Amino acid sequence: MTRPAFACQRCNQCCTGEGGIRLPEEGVPAAAAILGLTPDEFKTRYCRPEQGQWAIRCGEDGRCVLLGPEGCLIHAAKPAICRAWPYFPALLQDPGAFNEAKLICPGLNPEATHQEFLAQYRQTITKEEDPS
Repeated sequence: MTRPAFACQRCNQCCTGEGGIRLPEEGVPAAAAILGLTPDEFKTRYCRPEQGQWAIRCGEDGRCVLLGPEGCLIHAAKPAICRAWPYFPALLQDPGAFNEAKLICPGLNPEATHQEFLAQYRQTITKEEDPS
């Protein structure tokens, strides 16, 4: 396989759809600072309380309210779930879910096998753990 199992295309498809994007309280100050806001201003403009955390709202178009013309407005402080894409437990554990995701995410190589996806995930995790 010449193309990796996943290579982000910056299509922002993963930034569409209400629900599940939560920022813990301790993540709010960094996100707010990127936008030049106080934590309270950030929460008022972009969040709603949900399950002890702050859920990021979506606009009427279904896109994350923190998605700007150049991508995520808080990229350096974005929620963990956003940083994890596409390495979600369902995609890692279920080849069928991985195949379904390939239909909507242009960054997932349609020719990649689930095993190749898992191998890339393991390589990615190893790189993140290696501080050198």
